[in-house]
Amino acid sequence: MNELCGIADSPLDEQLINKGWVKQFTCGEPRLSESCELFETMGREIHLEKMRKEDQPMGAECDSCFVNCGDEMKTIWTRPKK
Repeated sequence: MNELCGIADSPLDEQLINKGWVKQFTCGEPRLSESCELFETMGREIHLEKMRKEDQPMGAECDSCFVNCGDEMKTIWTRPKK
């Protein structure tokens, strides 16, 4: 579990972590493109995953973002370029 924001690691998270990926955050445009560009300038490889219900903080009662923007929101994962 990510103690900082109360989000449990899913099996997919664990697979990505085992491959060296680090979960950054979930967002939509225009921040998504801006953030990806910034991470690339920092020498990071980028991997995007669609936002999943599991990405909500545990115990979150509000599903508005997930229901209304779920297809547009992506979680940014990074790792050093090889």
